[in-house]
Amino acid sequence: MAKDEIEAVAQAFYYSLEGARDWEREPELLKERFRRDARAAIEALNGHRDTVTSRDIPPLAVPGELGNARELLMNSQEVSVLPVPGFRAFRTVLRGADHTFEVANDPYFGLVGHRELLGRPVREALPELRGQGYYELLDHVYQTRKAFVGRMMRIMVQPKPSAPLEEHIIDFVYRPIENASGQVTGLFVEGYDRTEWARA
Repeated sequence: MAKDEIEAVAQAFYYSLEGARDWEREPELLKERFRRDARAAIEALNGHRDTVTSRDIPPLAVPGELGNARELLMNSQEVSVLPVPGFRAFRTVLRGADHTFEVANDPYFGLVGHRELLGRPVREALPELRGQGYYELLDHVYQTRKAFVGRMMRIMVQPKPSAPLEEHIIDFVYRPIENASGQVTGLFVEGYDRTEWARA
């Protein structure tokens, strides 16, 4: 279990909490508590035990080009592992190791704002996610081929240029996509904005 993986997941858990400030300024004792939770989550991802943030979800098999599977990935309920009756999930497909946006649906744009996403790597398209742990989680899922499920996690996004960051609470899954040869070609992202429910 690599230290950088533990640190990335620990930070993601930390920033999912209301009132999170700056990870680097927090006392080491508090950081270690989040690292313990992160170790448990990574162990779960590796199949050792189950937690509320991970499930045994197999990679999503897409035999051909990702671009040719847009209809399946954006609209089919067969690929969903987080079905919520009566609600439409946000979905996006990220291609390659740099997580380039291949396609995204309207609820996803509703979450992050109507900006230029397609054809851009996630670190370029969503720079405000830096330091929140999401880049590192994407890298981890892509490299390990193990899905990640986040429950009631905090994300700060900037839907309009120069506007203040907005807090959202989301449930989501990062799921690896494999081609016919078993190689990971991208990631399938699906989730729900639970902000209003969390604040009710």
